[in-house]
Amino acid sequence: MKAIGRILKLISPFKGLAALNMLFNLIQIVAGLFSLALMMPLLDFMFNSNKEAFRQKATGGDFNSVYNQFVTWMTEFVENDKQQALFYICIALVVATIIKNIARYLALYYLVILRNLALKDIRKKVYNKILDLPLSYFSNERKGDIISRMSNDVKEVEWSMMASLEAIFKEPVTILFYVGSLVYMSPQLTLYVIILLPVAAGSIALLGKSLRRKSRRNQEQQSAVLSFLEESLGGIRIIKAFVVEKVFRGKFNVLNDSSTTANIKVSHRGDMASPISETLAIVVAGVLLWFGGNMVFDGEIAGSAFLAYFAIFSQVIPPFKQLSQAFPMIQRGAASMDRYEEILNADIKIIERENPLSIHEFSRQIDYQNISFSYGKDLVLDNVSFSIPKNKKIALVGASGSGKSTLADLLPRFYDVFAGSISIDGVNIRDFKVDDLRSLMGIVTQEAILFNDTIANNIIFGQHDVDMKDVENAARLANAMDFIQASEHGFDTIIGERGSKLSGGQRQRLAIARALLRNPQILILDEATSALDNESEKLVQQALDNLRQGRTTLVIAHRLTTIQDADEIIVMDKGKIVERGTHESLIDGKGYYYKLYHSYTY
Repeated sequence: MKAIGRILKLISPFKGLAALNMLFNLIQIVAGLFSLALMMPLLDFMFNSNKEAFRQKATGGDFNSVYNQFVTWMTEFVENDKQQALFYICIALVVATIIKNIARYLALYYLVILRNLALKDIRKKVYNKILDLPLSYFSNERKGDIISRMSNDVKEVEWSMMASLEAIFKEPVTILFYVGSLVYMSPQLTLYVIILLPVAAGSIALLGKSLRRKSRRNQEQQSAVLSFLEESLGGIRIIKAFVVEKVFRGKFNVLNDSSTTANIKVSHRGDMASPISETLAIVVAGVLLWFGGNMVFDGEIAGSAFLAYFAIFSQVIPPFKQLSQAFPMIQRGAASMDRYEEILNADIKIIERENPLSIHEFSRQIDYQNISFSYGKDLVLDNVSFSIPKNKKIALVGASGSGKSTLADLLPRFYDVFAGSISIDGVNIRDFKVDDLRSLMGIVTQEAILFNDTIANNIIFGQHDVDMKDVENAARLANAMDFIQASEHGFDTIIGERGSKLSGGQRQRLAIARALLRNPQILILDEATSALDNESEKLVQQALDNLRQGRTTLVIAHRLTTIQDADEIIVMDKGKIVERGTHESLIDGKGYYYKLYHSYTY
């Protein structure tokens, strides 16, 4: 019941659709019950020789009295014409069936809308949360697993939701109406039904408990397969270059075998529900036939009444069977909900304070004050302090792992410092609106992150009311116009996933054009030329020089020849500043920077 309650919360915003689904299900149930109830007069008018013979059977008991009055009225209405009575009963049966099926369609019609709107809401919430989560979350999670939670797990919830709605709004009401009718027709026979059906239901409930555990394991195995596939596609060039296809096939086969085994176990366990419930229902039907048949033989119930009773009872079995099948599906859905809710409940960490300050420009400088930071137990940055004056170029250099990129990531609050503070014009950056803070900045990284869209849209990248002349000007300043004009459709050329149709230098120049169009006050360049050949580096470096004009710049560089004109070079080692100064003063000092410079240039 707890799992059902969780799923019901998903549809609470769509109560109107749920109410319409319930209404038409109710009409469907009543119309179906009415058509079955017509079996008794149908049988009596067809097989009883006269009205008096029927009246002799209808003695005593509320149900018999009501039924007697109905048939008496019917025979008088048609003036003992059995054929005419049969005609009216057939018409009523057809009309009831038409109403039943129209109501059935409308119930499903609104259920489909309800289900899809609820799923759209889930996907929207998960995607919005993914965009809100800090970079640290994605460092600890695999992309394939996140994709699996948003696709496979949400799909499981869809089926679970449908089963839950049927299990709550339709099947119990169907059983209630039909069992109520059975009680009215024969309390004695219905007593056996009421005793035996809960025993069957209990056995199905026990089956569902273990299914939820196995379902979660199955979803985890499926996400592992998807994650490995995503990694293989991303690294297919390296896999082929190092001739490790056999190794990756072996790893995939292990994951695939585990996923298949887990899925088989879940399916087998779920498939047990239907045959068990059907077997138990037939056992109940057999007991009912035995006792009911003996009651007919003893004259305690009319044969037509027992046949109608058994027909109505037979309609209790399908909803009971559907109910038993729903619980395994609900448990699988609950396991999937656990997985995607882990994303929804993840700690955002980068939180704005109440009533944050707006910032659209700064006038003096950026200050890093006694910064310490750690991704785990070991400090990545240890008591680091420096300033970046407005319109100055500050360069961070050092060996890999010295903390350069971390210092850059702290400025736009991709992460928050553990100790110390970063301020702009004396105001802690935590006091600003995050969006305003990041809007001050343009970032160009070693790997140009582009999207499977047109060249123009990759440069515009979410900005509104952009004049195409400004886009062209940004491309020109980024030295990108030559290859753009040579492209098949110019600015409307689709560049492929992550810009796969472009060279490294072309991708980087598009990223620079994107930053130029944004016109940021603060520029962060994270090893923007380190992965390029000499010719591409020259073009990109010219574009970067255009980009830096009149901007405050923080540069992270491996190629130290690109930062000789920096106003100050800060040399990092093991999370600490070991040297600082201009290129000339650091070379003259013949310290750590001197060694780095000569190791990179020779």
